[in-house]
Amino acid sequence: MEEQPPHKQSCTRRILLVAVCFAVLAWCATPRKAPLTELSITLHGNKLLVPVAYIPEYARGWYRQDGVVNDGMGLSAEWKGGKLQPFIEPQDNTAIWISHQDKITILVERFGNNTLQQKYLLAQYFTSIWMSNRRQMAQRYGLLRYEHKNLAQREKEDVISAFYEKDLYLYPSRERIETQIVCDADFFPDPGTAKANVLQKRGKFVINPRCSHEIYLHGLRDSHIKIGYFRSHLPEWQAIEQAVVELLDSFNQEPQKALSLRQRQGD
Repeated sequence: MEEQPPHKQSCTRRILLVAVCFAVLAWCATPRKAPLTELSITLHGNKLLVPVAYIPEYARGWYRQDGVVNDGMGLSAEWKGGKLQPFIEPQDNTAIWISHQDKITILVERFGNNTLQQKYLLAQYFTSIWMSNRRQMAQRYGLLRYEHKNLAQREKEDVISAFYEKDLYLYPSRERIETQIVCDADFFPDPGTAKANVLQKRGKFVINPRCSHEIYLHGLRDSHIKIGYFRSHLPEWQAIEQAVVELLDSFNQEPQKALSLRQRQGD
């Protein structure tokens, strides 16, 4: 192939450079969509407007604008100063029991239990799973407390399972359950405490004691709410529950009448 004269090569380079510059300018001038801050979805038939900040970063690609979601939704929040706010994942290597001590997880699952009677029946069913081999102890934080009968012996033998030793808390009673909370038992010390430090020196593994909190009365149809937090927040269970219900109510674009936490006083 015959090589182009130098002056033609120079002209070609200029043309290519101009074309590239125009392309860059055109790209810069193209309007950019603002980052999505709210996501409109239909969850179990409920039309919700969810702030994206409450959806964990790894899960944000699972939902689409104006999409229909029937398999549940998970949210992350932080409990600070008696208020819920979006949880921001730390970017350092701080221990989880420090960096996540105020994190609240919220799971909205699909359950077709909408009448008051259906909700109580669901609560009784869930509670029956945990009630075996438990005895009622003194009330705590306004909750009925049930402890496993063999806790003392199991603690002595250092035989700890992930299920049977958990404490069960109910509100307001076994006859009419509106809230169920299941927590790691008391002999699991909170990390950083003197008891935890002694166990770690003995080579024992110290977990982060947690609670799983079931809410039965709320305003989302065909839905069941489960929240999770460190056991250190158990004394604040009622304030956390009310804040979660109010947060989800604020997302709801078609709020229903009835079955919210605020109605308890009128029952």
